[in-house]
Amino acid sequence: MKNTVKTALGGMLIAMSVAIMMMSSLIPFLTYSIPAIAALFVMFMRIECNWKWAMAVYVGTSIVSAFVAPEKEAVAIYIAVVGYYPILKVPLDKLNKIVSIIVKGSIFVVVIVASYVVMMRVFSISTELLEETNKFMIPLLVVLGLITFLLYDYALGNLEIVYYRKWQRNIRKILRK
Repeated sequence: MKNTVKTALGGMLIAMSVAIMMMSSLIPFLTYSIPAIAALFVMFMRIECNWKWAMAVYVGTSIVSAFVAPEKEAVAIYIAVVGYYPILKVPLDKLNKIVSIIVKGSIFVVVIVASYVVMMRVFSISTELLEETNKFMIPLLVVLGLITFLLYDYALGNLEIVYYRKWQRNIRKILRK
């Protein structure tokens, strides 16, 4: 594939990712799902080009979304947690299965806790709701988030297999013409 095709494809994927990120203000209860869906375009670019082009889609989507998407929490989730994950997933999957799960879980917990600390301290997001609930709520949310993230990892892996088996041949015909 020529670099001009890769550049055009990257631009279209950034535009589609940003359009999806914009939907986070229309459907507020999908604050965590929409960034995960937008990250699928990074996976697509990694498969069709390579990790460098995928990183360009991630960075482009992050920058544009930070400026135009109204739901900043969704943008923060995309930038800090799921946007780059389709690129990072490949080397992590090469590890031993148990080691891979432990490393993925550790990365998620560290990143999500750091993200919320930054959002609360820098962006002055209210913590009243968390303070009103007893001290058990924060660890419970982290554990539920970890379970959800591992399910996302599993789904991402299966979606990649389906892409290779069913869609890649047709997509490559389109991209080469």
